[in-house]
Amino acid sequence: MRPTRKQLVILSGIGIRLALAPVAGHPYDMGIYAFTQRVYFQDGIVGLKTLSVLPLIFFIQLPFYAIYASLEVLGLGDVQLMYHTSLMLESVFLKAPFILGDIGIFLLIQKITGRLLPATLFFLNPLTIFESSAWGIYDSSMLLAVVYGLLLMKEGRTTASSLAFVVGGALKLFGFLPYGMLLLRNLINRQFRSLAIQILSGMIITALTVMPIVLFGGFFLFLTGFLFRFIGLSGVTGLTNYSILYLLFRNSLNRIPSPTLLVLFVVSSLFLIETRQRDSLTALLKWTLVGAILLNIFSQAEPQWLAWIVPLAIIYGSLTQRSGLQVYTFLYGVASTVFITTMAEPGTGFETLGLQTHFLPFLEGYQNTLYVYAMMTFVLLLLMSAYIFYKPIKFRFEIIAVVALAYLQAYFWLSVVNVPHILGVA
Repeated sequence: MRPTRKQLVILSGIGIRLALAPVAGHPYDMGIYAFTQRVYFQDGIVGLKTLSVLPLIFFIQLPFYAIYASLEVLGLGDVQLMYHTSLMLESVFLKAPFILGDIGIFLLIQKITGRLLPATLFFLNPLTIFESSAWGIYDSSMLLAVVYGLLLMKEGRTTASSLAFVVGGALKLFGFLPYGMLLLRNLINRQFRSLAIQILSGMIITALTVMPIVLFGGFFLFLTGFLFRFIGLSGVTGLTNYSILYLLFRNSLNRIPSPTLLVLFVVSSLFLIETRQRDSLTALLKWTLVGAILLNIFSQAEPQWLAWIVPLAIIYGSLTQRSGLQVYTFLYGVASTVFITTMAEPGTGFETLGLQTHFLPFLEGYQNTLYVYAMMTFVLLLLMSAYIFYKPIKFRFEIIAVVALAYLQAYFWLSVVNVPHILGVA
């Protein structure tokens, strides 16, 4: 019996992810995951004080690592590859919930859009594969909750969808953006009963999420490292920033109090205006997507935040008949992966060997690589915005040439001419 196209896509995506999971990994993030799980299963210590993620990630990884720990007791042997901070099979179990998150998003996208192509463009997107399987970052878990919330909203279950968004926010704070927009809509429409249920449920889920770090320690790290940094109250000095606006115009932007809150306010206001004129799902999806783009430009964004845009853009493009947006999302993922691995990270050997090593010296390690990276992600996000706001158009392969030429221009002006030095910011 020949496999169906859907089965081939799933098998290909899982195969690629399982091939990368044991041999690649972000040394810092994977080391933190491994440490917190090891001290729990070896010494019974809940090490949330050292966990640089929200506590829900620790509990999600717990059952998967329990299987690995049981296999170790039964005599399973494991080895360390090069200088990685986690062992090979251990890495697979630590990344398992993130890989399953990708699979879940794939199935949800197909259910929302009713088509295989949009789901495939997500599942085989290099950026989503890189983040869940090579890097080992947990953004797919948050996106799974957000996309599930969109499905619930499409089915008319608005209250349930808001709870899914809260769970997404408990995994990564971006999930609270669509949740907040739904609260504002109910408030403006005077749907006070639904509003009360949503607020109460959100408070309960949030309290349950924060309770472990209050009991076991790490609450101060949560406030300074997550909440305050996300909304921009901790400042940008002393932190690596990946926004070209902050890199070139740091002094001016530092005068703006909490630009993230300003972005959230603008996006929420525009959503309220548009939701009166069109379908609530499409409006919520559009402005959540725009919010993700603006947060990557105007806040202390991390490279992994670029992946938030992929499933949202694909679903929005499918629901609004924007085929060009869907295809461009794949190019966006390819380019973002290349830029992250060669310029935002300490080298292409960082995830592969666990070392700050350059395998491609002609693409990395040159002067002001972070500035070039920030400018190129800015260009990619501008192109994404054009596909969102302009009338639906087909993808043209000339866009690939535009991205390549933009890279050459960024390299020339920011590295060769050294404009940052001229401006006195580098």
